[in-house]
Amino acid sequence: MRKLFVVLAIASCISFVVQGSFLRDVDAKTYAEHSTKGKTGLVASSVITSAAYFPFKAAYAVLGGVTSGLTYIVTMSKESETAHRIATRAFTGDWYIHPNILTSHEELNFSGPDDISP
Repeated sequence: MRKLFVVLAIASCISFVVQGSFLRDVDAKTYAEHSTKGKTGLVASSVITSAAYFPFKAAYAVLGGVTSGLTYIVTMSKESETAHRIATRAFTGDWYIHPNILTSHEELNFSGPDDISP
């Protein structure tokens, strides 16, 4: 059983590396260019992957909100810009996986924008 687990773990790692290396070279159609059947499949895939993704994003947002609030309270509002930056990064970003993310025409933005100015 242990050998099977090790073999499956190695195979998974290898397939992940191989898959990730040429993902950007593929010319996939955008969501709008797909047929009705293709759009249906992409929407179904988007719903399924979003259902798995959403709890992680929600947990990240809650922890970011708590961290932002604690930063504001502990520094007695002297670091309000830092608290704002933390909250903005936690609450913005993609909350669901759009079909264009699945076709590699958009990138998943988990933690919001990098350049945040109040």
